[in-house]
Amino acid sequence: MANNSKKRWLILLPLLGILVLLVLVKLKSAPKQVADGAVAPTVTVGVAKARMLQQSIVGYGRAQAKQIWRAVSEVEGRVIYKHPDLEVGALLKADTVLLKIDPADYELKLAQAKYDLSSAQARADMIEFNQQKMMQSLRLESERLDILRQELKRKTELLKKGSVSQSVVDQQQSQVFSQQQKVLELKTSVDLIPSDLAVVQASVLAQQARVKEAQLKLSKTIITLPQDSRITQVNIELQQVATLRATLLEARHLGVVKVNAQFNHSHARALLSQVWQNQQNKAQGFPDVRTLPLQATLSYYTGVVETEAKQADSIIHWPAKVTRITQGGEAHSNSLQMTLETTNQWLNFDPIKQPPLLEDMFAEVKVASPSNAYLSVPLSALRDTQVFVVEHGVLRKKPVEVLFTTEQYAAIDSQLAGTVQVGEQVLLSDILPTLDGMQVRVVETFP
Repeated sequence: MANNSKKRWLILLPLLGILVLLVLVKLKSAPKQVADGAVAPTVTVGVAKARMLQQSIVGYGRAQAKQIWRAVSEVEGRVIYKHPDLEVGALLKADTVLLKIDPADYELKLAQAKYDLSSAQARADMIEFNQQKMMQSLRLESERLDILRQELKRKTELLKKGSVSQSVVDQQQSQVFSQQQKVLELKTSVDLIPSDLAVVQASVLAQQARVKEAQLKLSKTIITLPQDSRITQVNIELQQVATLRATLLEARHLGVVKVNAQFNHSHARALLSQVWQNQQNKAQGFPDVRTLPLQATLSYYTGVVETEAKQADSIIHWPAKVTRITQGGEAHSNSLQMTLETTNQWLNFDPIKQPPLLEDMFAEVKVASPSNAYLSVPLSALRDTQVFVVEHGVLRKKPVEVLFTTEQYAAIDSQLAGTVQVGEQVLLSDILPTLDGMQVRVVETFP
């Protein structure tokens, strides 16, 4: 009996467990519905609005003097004077006499040229005097010929009346012929004087040119600095002989320094086109980059300077002006070269805080457009050529065309169809996946 009772319980216990499980399933309440907002990701957004932005590009180049002057010898001779400060690196003012070449040979040539000029001028004066004298003689002889002709006419009338003989008339006729011959010779001589005078006057002009040439060469024996400059090369010493067309020294103008800087071609082109479009009064004729309102700065990093708080880079800045645009420095490179100029202040300059820009300094060049209002969004909102706008907690994808970027913002084309509008919230957070129509919850908004 005991064994049969145990067997029944072994059969009933599993059945009772199944029955209890079915009762629990029936009595269990349905799962609670959780609102979609509870699982929506939290995001940070920014605001699309008009901001005053500057478009800028950065390039690099080496400084060099705009004007380089080389003293090339135009005469030959021994150097008899050299300025005591004429050494490489010296700063000298304009009109400083640097070198003197022995002028003895050129003074002699000048004296000879002046003598030849005086001789030619004397010949010209003599011919002019003779011309006046011969013209006066011609006038007197012509008057005497008129008198003889009148006398011949009178005697011819007397011959007709029988008052004089034929021999008297013939004698008078002979005198007329002789006087005519004399007048003809004088007239021929007077007519030849202008050609003789022209030859002599040409000789005078030639001698005057020789005198000027000799004076010019004599002046070339003194070499003077044309402008305030820094001496960079000296190739002659005192008592040495300067040969013709030899470079005696080289100097670089202290005032204007230029930098030929290389920029990314596409970035530079975008900046220039944007500034040109915004310029109201466009220059007539060929485009001139000097008329564009570009702001340029040259920067030179002198090294790391330790301060009480931290280490910082020591940077010196110079204002500059964009003057020219040329092609890239290397063939087939994606670069655009701009020439910028700045003026050094050498008088009373501060050698520590504001030293002059020197030759071969490697400078960073920043060129910027004027500040203008652009529709813009924070940089982190960009997803290639689109952004996500948060509208009532839902992401909406919109296209954008970036005009340029700054350190924080991207200026976008407000005329693009379907683009972001002023005041809309744009997604800044990185969420994966980011889908159009996705629900989000905004927890922070940046202006």
